[in-house]
Amino acid sequence: MPMNFPDMDSLKSAAKVHEFRQPYKGEVEEIYRELLADHVQSKDMIESQEIRCKVGWDKFSDDNKLDLLKRHGFNFD
Repeated sequence: MPMNFPDMDSLKSAAKVHEFRQPYKGEVEEIYRELLADHVQSKDMIESQEIRCKVGWDKFSDDNKLDLLKRHGFNFD
C-alpha cells in the first residue's frame, strides 16, 4: 500500500516504526527526511523513496522512479 510522508509528523511516525531517532530540536525537515530515508533504504527501498519524495509509489514521477533505480545500482548513462 502506498504511503505519503508530507510533513515532519509523518516522518516522526516512520522513524518510530523503523527504530530511528527522533529529530533534534531545530533540525531541518529536509535533512531529517534524507537521513531517515537512508536508514530505511536497506530495509525497504520503496518506502525509503516514498520518504524522499513525500508521496506514495503510485504518485512517483518519472524522475522519482529513475532516482530509485539509480540508488539501487542500475546505471542508465
